[in-house]
Amino acid sequence: MIDEVDGVTQALPVHSDSPIRRRFVAADRTYSLMLSRDLLGDWVLMQTWGSRVNKHGGGKSRAFDSFEAGLAALSALGRVRQERGYQLVD
Repeated sequence: MIDEVDGVTQALPVHSDSPIRRRFVAADRTYSLMLSRDLLGDWVLMQTWGSRVNKHGGGKSRAFDSFEAGLAALSALGRVRQERGYQLVD
Protein backbone atom coordinates (compact mmCIF):
# COMPACT_ATOMS: atom_id res chain seq x y z
CA MET A 1 0.00 0.00 0.00
CA ILE A 2 1.29 3.48 -0.84
CA ASP A 3 1.60 5.92 2.03
CA GLU A 4 0.88 9.35 0.51
CA VAL A 5 2.36 11.10 3.54
CA ASP A 6 5.92 9.74 3.29
CA GLY A 7 6.72 11.75 0.13
CA VAL A 8 9.07 9.03 -1.14
CA THR A 9 6.96 6.10 -2.28
CA GLN A 10 5.47 6.58 -5.73
CA ALA A 11 2.84 4.60 -7.59
CA LEU A 12 4.12 2.58 -10.52
CA PRO A 13 2.80 3.63 -13.93
CA VAL A 14 0.12 1.42 -15.40
CA HIS A 15 1.17 -0.04 -18.75
CA SER A 16 -1.67 -2.45 -19.24
CA ASP A 17 -3.10 -3.13 -22.66
CA SER A 18 -6.53 -2.72 -21.09
CA PRO A 19 -8.23 0.51 -22.20
CA ILE A 20 -8.50 3.39 -19.76
CA ARG A 21 -11.98 4.93 -19.93
CA ARG A 22 -13.45 8.10 -18.47
CA ARG A 23 -17.06 9.22 -18.94
CA PHE A 24 -18.41 12.66 -18.08
CA VAL A 25 -21.97 13.96 -18.08
CA ALA A 26 -23.58 17.37 -17.87
CA ALA A 27 -27.27 18.25 -17.78
CA ASP A 28 -27.85 17.38 -21.44
CA ARG A 29 -24.40 16.36 -22.76
CA THR A 30 -22.06 13.37 -22.51
CA TYR A 31 -18.32 13.17 -23.15
CA SER A 32 -16.15 10.04 -23.18
CA LEU A 33 -12.41 9.41 -23.35
CA MET A 34 -10.69 6.09 -24.01
CA LEU A 35 -6.94 5.46 -24.19
CA SER A 36 -6.02 2.12 -25.75
CA ARG A 37 -3.54 0.43 -28.07
CA ASP A 38 -4.38 0.01 -31.72
CA LEU A 39 -3.40 -2.96 -33.90
CA LEU A 40 -0.03 -1.36 -34.70
CA GLY A 41 0.83 -0.94 -31.02
CA ASP A 42 0.36 2.84 -30.93
CA TRP A 43 -1.52 4.49 -28.07
CA VAL A 44 -4.73 6.11 -29.32
CA LEU A 45 -6.95 8.53 -27.41
CA MET A 46 -10.55 8.42 -28.63
CA GLN A 47 -12.90 11.26 -27.73
CA THR A 48 -16.65 11.02 -28.22
CA TRP A 49 -19.35 13.49 -27.31
CA GLY A 50 -23.04 13.90 -27.76
CA SER A 51 -26.39 15.05 -26.55
CA ARG A 52 -28.44 13.19 -23.98
CA VAL A 53 -31.66 14.46 -25.59
CA ASN A 54 -31.07 13.82 -29.30
CA LYS A 55 -28.72 11.89 -31.59
CA HIS A 56 -26.28 14.73 -32.29
CA GLY A 57 -22.66 14.07 -31.44
CA GLY A 58 -19.26 13.28 -32.81
CA GLY A 59 -15.83 11.97 -32.10
CA LYS A 60 -12.18 12.03 -33.01
CA SER A 61 -9.01 10.14 -32.21
CA ARG A 62 -5.33 11.03 -31.79
CA ALA A 63 -2.31 8.72 -31.77
CA PHE A 64 0.53 9.09 -29.27
CA ASP A 65 4.06 7.73 -29.26
CA SER A 66 3.90 6.67 -25.62
CA PHE A 67 1.48 5.65 -22.92
CA GLU A 68 2.63 8.59 -20.78
CA ALA A 69 1.83 11.14 -23.51
CA GLY A 70 -1.62 9.65 -24.08
CA LEU A 71 -2.34 9.55 -20.35
CA ALA A 72 -1.28 13.20 -19.96
CA ALA A 73 -3.67 14.20 -22.77
CA LEU A 74 -6.50 12.14 -21.24
CA SER A 75 -5.94 13.82 -17.86
CA ALA A 76 -5.82 17.31 -19.38
CA LEU A 77 -9.03 16.78 -21.35
CA GLY A 78 -10.75 15.38 -18.26
CA ARG A 79 -9.79 18.47 -16.25
CA VAL A 80 -11.21 20.73 -18.97
CA ARG A 81 -14.52 18.82 -18.93
CA GLN A 82 -14.79 19.18 -15.15
CA GLU A 83 -13.97 22.90 -15.36
CA ARG A 84 -16.88 23.21 -17.80
CA GLY A 85 -19.34 21.65 -15.38
CA TYR A 86 -19.23 17.98 -16.38
CA GLN A 87 -19.26 15.31 -13.67
CA LEU A 88 -17.04 12.22 -13.86
CA VAL A 89 -19.29 9.16 -13.69
CA ASP A 90 -16.82 6.31 -14.25
